Formats: sequence, structure tokens, C-alpha cells
Amino acid sequence: MKNKKKLIILSIAIISTILAVALYSMSNLGEKTFDGTTSKVKMGTIQNTIEETGTVYSKRVNTFYSDMSQRVETLNVSVGDKVKKGSIILTYENNYDLEIERANKQIEAITASYNESVKGADFQEISNMKLQINTIENNLSFAKSSFDKLKALYESGAVSQVEYEEAQYDVTALENQLQEAKNNYNLLIRGVSSNVKKQYEAQVEEIMIQIKILEKSIEQSSIKAEFDGVITELNVHQGGMTQAGVVVVEIQDENNLGAYVEVLAEDAEDTVVGMPFVINSKGGNEELKVSRIYPKAQTKVSDLGVEQKRVRIEADLGELEENHGYKIGSEMDVVIVLEEKENVLLVDKDAVYDKSGKQYVTVIENNAETEREVTTGIKDDDNIEITSGLKENEVVLIEY
Repeated sequence: MKNKKKLIILSIAIISTILAVALYSMSNLGEKTFDGTTSKVKMGTIQNTIEETGTVYSKRVNTFYSDMSQRVETLNVSVGDKVKKGSIILTYENNYDLEIERANKQIEAITASYNESVKGADFQEISNMKLQINTIENNLSFAKSSFDKLKALYESGAVSQVEYEEAQYDVTALENQLQEAKNNYNLLIRGVSSNVKKQYEAQVEEIMIQIKILEKSIEQSSIKAEFDGVITELNVHQGGMTQAGVVVVEIQDENNLGAYVEVLAEDAEDTVVGMPFVINSKGGNEELKVSRIYPKAQTKVSDLGVEQKRVRIEADLGELEENHGYKIGSEMDVVIVLEEKENVLLVDKDAVYDKSGKQYVTVIENNAETEREVTTGIKDDDNIEITSGLKENEVVLIEY
């Protein structure tokens, strides 16, 4: 009786197992397993970008060369030194001061001779006024030259309006001083005979020209900083000789910085001023704007030794709200955003493949693989935009 009962229980267990296997098989009937990874079509935002390594540069640079071999008499700086506008960087060996002193002695001799032959006029005062006019003319010439340089920098945004207006005021003030000095001179020489006056003026004008040449030579015998900056290159030492055509000293403004990248010429064709110029800075990603695109591509050699045509694109670091202490020549990651689209269909870029000149994806529908033609838009490192052929939440194969 006990054996019969055990047999019945065993039979029930076997039947239950068979039924469970059958039910599991039926529940999976018609399902298909796929060898690969799938991904859903989704809505999102995508950008078409250019990614390059950017370099920090100064927007204001003075590079001084020597047009001949000269001995450096005095050197006042080293690389890395900060200098103020007007500071004398170095002075070349010269004897121009002695030449000017000799010219002034010649004027004194003419003055003495003139006083012997002319009555009724204070020749010393006339001579001094002539020297004053000459000095003002020299200062005015230098001020105009400086103003022309500042005007070009102002128009390119490299100097402030305050600096520009100060330089303009200096020129106007010196022009007024010159006119006043000439008027005073004309008052002094009234009553002097025309022949004597012409002889005097011819002699003095000749010496004045010599003095102008010497003063210009003195100006060129030293290098002065034209703005506040830092010495970034120095290729001479005190007592040494310069080489013609070689950089003597370079000054850069470390408070007027920009960043540039060099992109492939074909990428530059899609870039315009004002596009987002995103830098990976010390404060995270910060967005600037493209401020300049160079009009000419330059040949560059890549790290692999391949010649490429590249175009320089710049942005102004002055747009940053915070100064992160960038150093001239330091590098950063830069992304230029050519195009951005929001709320568009996106699919993993590995899901799209080319065949016979068209683009396709493999869609999983009704537990089967279906090849479907699609049209695409822009793409990034991960996704590609689908403009037709797919709908949101459809599933596609991305690995086979």
C-alpha cells in the first residue's frame, strides 16, 4: 500500500515537471534572441563642432630688431621682468650727445657774431626761441607717430578709448604750443634787416637739421616700452653685439590676452565670427565668441608629418568674467560650435551604416530584424541626427 502511494506521488511530480517545461517553451514560442547590442531612438540636442587644442597669446606685442650690428651699452631688464610704458629697456653705445653739444656751440658762435653786427634785437632770445620751436617740432613729430600707432591699435580693439583720446590730446596741445612759439618768434625778429635775418636763418636752420638728425639717432639708440608689459624674449647682454635682422627684445601685454586654434581649411569654411568658442578652462567650460578668422590658410605639418592647410581662429579672453591667471603660450581644449539642434531624433552613430551610396539602420520590430533606409543630419562623437526613416523609441542594432 505504501509503495503504491509513493508511485502515485512520483508520477505527479514527473507530470508537473513536464507541464512546467511545456509552459515555458510555449511562453517563449515565437521569440528570437539577437546577437548584438540595441539602442532606442530618442529626442535630444546635438551639436556639430570642431575640437582643437588652443593656445593663449597676447593681443599686444612689440618685437624689436636691430638693422645693424651695435654694442649694447646699458641693459636694464631680464626675461620675465615687468616694465612700464616709457621704460628704457636698453641703450646702444653712441656719442650723439657730444655731437649735439658741438652743434649748440656752433649756434652760440653764430649768436655772438650776430650780436656784433645787428642792433635793436636780442639775438640770444631769438636763438633760444628758435631752439624752443625746434624742440616742440621734435616732440610733435614723436607724438604724431605714437598717435598713428595707437589709432591702428584702437581700431582693432587692442587699446582703450582713454589711451586713444590721451594721445590725440597730446598732439593737439603740442600743435598749439608750436603755433604760439612761432608767433613769439615773429614778434622778436621784427626790425632785423632781411638780409641779415636770411643769413642767420640759413646758418641756424642748417644746424637745426643736424640736431634733429642727432636727436632722432638718440631716439633710435635706445629701446623703450610702448606699453605696460612683460619681457618675453631677450637675445642680447650688456656689452654684447646685436645681429642684424635678429630679434633683440620682445615685450608682450599679459593683461590683454586671447586664445587661438588652427583648424583645417575645410572646417574654417563653415566658421563665422560670433560662433561659440568654448574653452575648457580652470573654472570649467566657459563660452567665448569667435572674434577673428584669418583670411589665408597656412601650411602646417602635423605630428604625423603630414602637410595640412590650416586657418587661425581667435577669441578674446577678456570676455571671461574671472581672470584665471592664464600664461602666454599655455594650452587648453577648445570646441567651436558650428551648429546646434534641439528636440531632434537621435540614434547611436554606430547604428548607421552605408550601403550602395545610401544609409541604413537595422530596426528590431515584431521580434525580427528589418533593414530600413534613413536620412541623417549632423553628428557628434556619440550620436547622429535622423531626419527621416525612424520614430522615437524604436529599437535599433548598434553592434553585430
